[in-house]
Amino acid sequence: MSTLSIRAVEKWYGALHVLRGVDLDVEKSQTVCIIGPSGSGKSTLLRCTNLLVAPDGGEILLDGVRVNSPSIRPEWVRQQIGMVFQSFHLFTHLTALRNVTLGLVRVKKLDRTAAEAKALQELERVGLGAKLHAYPAQLSGGQQQRVAIARALAMDPKILLFDEPTSALDPEYIREVLDVMAQLAKDGMTMVVVSHEMSFAREVADRIVFFDQGQVVEQGTPEEIFDRPGHDRTKAFVGKILR
Repeated sequence: MSTLSIRAVEKWYGALHVLRGVDLDVEKSQTVCIIGPSGSGKSTLLRCTNLLVAPDGGEILLDGVRVNSPSIRPEWVRQQIGMVFQSFHLFTHLTALRNVTLGLVRVKKLDRTAAEAKALQELERVGLGAKLHAYPAQLSGGQQQRVAIARALAMDPKILLFDEPTSALDPEYIREVLDVMAQLAKDGMTMVVVSHEMSFAREVADRIVFFDQGQVVEQGTPEEIFDRPGHDRTKAFVGKILR
């Protein structure tokens, strides 16, 4: 059984058909990178997956449990399916440590001591053990995004979704975030990554999914998608971004 199974998922915004019967499976400890042109529905798919946006049709299964069921609380789903966004969404008046502990105390109901121990563990994991008491304004963009990753990890999700996590960063900070993500993949974290960082996708992904006009056009290993794509639309896209 796949950790995540997306079956025939549909999403409409008025007359705009954003997701058109999307099917996707993600196995435990697998890193799947979704690539494709802007506006093709990639981010909407992630938002539907952890119910930030309600899909209009289809099923989203986590370890066999249909999470887009009326009987399932969206808050529970977001604990199981963590998400890291383009923007960091940190609380500017809280330190890095407090940003990570907040959800542990309020959602997981840990006491302050246990929450801080868990937050410290995750901040050290992303290379920020020396920045516990720094406020977001005192951190670089790359450091802020790593705090956001630590915050998501602290909830012990079964899968992590990354929505173009480096797109808001200055070029000098992109690598530090990608290095953290590469280590998470190496450690066996199950991840779905929407990204324009093709070198990262080639190096880290177990599978590449090419997405266009709300549909999965083609998927395969990095070598298959980048070196010998089978679909004309994939060939055109890859030809433009890799030349």
